[in-house]
Amino acid sequence: RPERAFELCEELSKQFGIRLNVQVYNNLVHACTVNQDMQRGLKMLEQMQHNGVRPDSRTFTLLLRGSLASGEVKETAALLRAAFGLPEGHPSVFKPQGCSSKARPVGNSSKLCPDFVAEVLEGLAIQRRSPQTALQLLRDLRTVPGFRVDPKLHMRLTASMTSAA
Repeated sequence: RPERAFELCEELSKQFGIRLNVQVYNNLVHACTVNQDMQRGLKMLEQMQHNGVRPDSRTFTLLLRGSLASGEVKETAALLRAAFGLPEGHPSVFKPQGCSSKARPVGNSSKLCPDFVAEVLEGLAIQRRSPQTALQLLRDLRTVPGFRVDPKLHMRLTASMTSAA
């Protein structure tokens, strides 16, 4: 009954002036992804930012897993870019119009685990047959200060290109 959870959060927020925190939003996003409702999950991301709540690594982990599972290559790539503050990030993350003054861009604060990022890139390359997208993302991620990933990942992604051909 995820719908009741959304209603309850809205009721409590209005009735008692409770401001939802990142953990509550993440649980709502999780409910969306478990129920394969990525559109609503992305709306939760927008709502978070509109209310001045900064998405964290769990937010992006949930959305990336859901997006990858649903086969959304472009959306997955855009979410990964947004998580690291890279250009061409998902529009739900950097939406200046209508956002409160408290809303902040995500930037490079998500701290996604390098092993999880490798899992997403390999998922794009192998499961979703988008090795070019995965390789370009890897090149872009290498420009992020302090971000390190398994050096053999490039070889695995390149190998997936030849096996996909």
